Amino acid sequence: MEEKLSSVAKTLTPSPIQQLSFLAQRCDAINLAEGFPDFPAPLQIKNAAVSAINSDFNQYRHVQGICDHVACKMKEIQELNVDPLTDIVICCGQSEAFAATMFAIVEQGDEVIIFDPSYETYETCIRLAGGIPVSRSN
Repeated sequence: MEEKLSSVAKTLTPSPIQQLSFLAQRCDAINLAEGFPDFPAPLQIKNAAVSAINSDFNQYRHVQGICDHVACKMKEIQELNVDPLTDIVICCGQSEAFAATMFAIVEQGDEVIIFDPSYETYETCIRLAGGIPVSRSN
């Protein structure tokens, strides 16, 4: 079966964080590159996860209630009126949020300024969205 990757995806290399993690694992070193907890998850969280699994509570949840709550907090704390239907997006972390933003706003060939130092995934996300990363030192 022929590999089906975009021309941009074919040029991507492993991230430096991933490379450091592999090296730390090979050398039995302490890994400061990624946020691996060195403690077990709290028992109440484990039990809640097992309970959800056993009760077949396993579908994606709608996040609109969270968006409504964030909109209320923005009004209360920042005195900003935001529409929870159009102005707030809930993501699973910074990397997902940045990628979703780049895919939503970058057009093919757009130049996107990245201030250095920057997080390593920024350039990749911009390139996958069709943009051209432009580095600028602070």
